[in-house]
Formats: sequence, C-alpha cells, structure tokens
Amino acid sequence: MSVYICEKCGTIDNTALGGYWKNALRHEPKMCSKCNTGAWHNEFPQQHWTDIGAEELLKLEALNNGSMINATTYLKSIGEIP
Repeated sequence: MSVYICEKCGTIDNTALGGYWKNALRHEPKMCSKCNTGAWHNEFPQQHWTDIGAEELLKLEALNNGSMINATTYLKSIGEIP
C-alpha cells in the first residue's frame, strides 16, 4: 500500500483512496480524501503524520519500495527536517 502525507493537513492517506494521483496530474497539492472531498474514506483510521513520527516515516521512504512516497519532501516543506 503506497501512502503519502497530505500537504494540507498532514494526515497519512493511501494514494489510491485520497486522490494523490489526480492532484499530482493537475499539479495541485497532494491532499487526503478528507481535504479533497470533505469526508474521510473510512477504509482505515485517519492518522496524522506526528502519530508515527518523522524518523519512522523517513525509514519507510528509504526502503524505496513505494510504501511512503513523499515524507522527505513534505517534512522539508514544513521545516521538520533540513
């Protein structure tokens, strides 16, 4: 399951459920289902990236298996990492 961090609210969502690819193709911020549609999809519990932590998300991204796709970019954009 490929996941990403919503660029609007920081929620972690699945790329197939949250509209990641639709937004990417339109060159718009990658937002979760709630930010895109106003409602969470309820396929799994809504969780903010801070519940997992920057270090763990960066480890997932470093696996380079597509499980986390934008941790570095997002965390840099909010000043969490240099």
